[in-house]
Amino acid sequence: MKIKKIRGKNLPQKIFYWINKKRIEEYGSKVNLFDKKPHKDSIFFFVKDDDKIVSFGFLRKVTINYLGKKYKVKGIGGILSVEKGKGYGKILIQEIIKYLKKSGKTGLGFCGNDKIKFYEKAGLNTKKNLNKRFVMKNPKTGELIRDPDKCSGIYSEGKDKLIEGILKTKSIGYYWLPDIKEPHW
Repeated sequence: MKIKKIRGKNLPQKIFYWINKKRIEEYGSKVNLFDKKPHKDSIFFFVKDDDKIVSFGFLRKVTINYLGKKYKVKGIGGILSVEKGKGYGKILIQEIIKYLKKSGKTGLGFCGNDKIKFYEKAGLNTKKNLNKRFVMKNPKTGELIRDPDKCSGIYSEGKDKLIEGILKTKSIGYYWLPDIKEPHW
């Protein structure tokens, strides 16, 4: 078993095509697809078994504006195990957590409420319906784009204690990622 970390700018375009193909197979054609340009600074994690990718995901830079302060966090996204039930997803998540702990950064992602047990077992913290506390805000128009679904937050608290603070208030954290069509990263 090998784990590789590759910055998006160093990832061949054919791997982006392969990732998108696997995501469509798993989630259908309405899933956010990934492209090299907005992910040039993202860190992609790959779990490989005999040089075959069996699980992948990424961390991307996300700036959250919360109560007038900007927080630089790592968005946890694109998590997918190509082969299920073999522990590859858990290995992937534990490697991401290790990276986040070492960097001191908060990691934040979202998932369906039916997936939180997996993330908890892998070592992430979870909070049901946390997506309602984060809203996309277009900086040019001020348009707010809210997630219509009820999704759990998955996170690893960093030195900034952002999630702890958000959970103590009713305030919203705003972010903008122009490359995604719908909330989540």
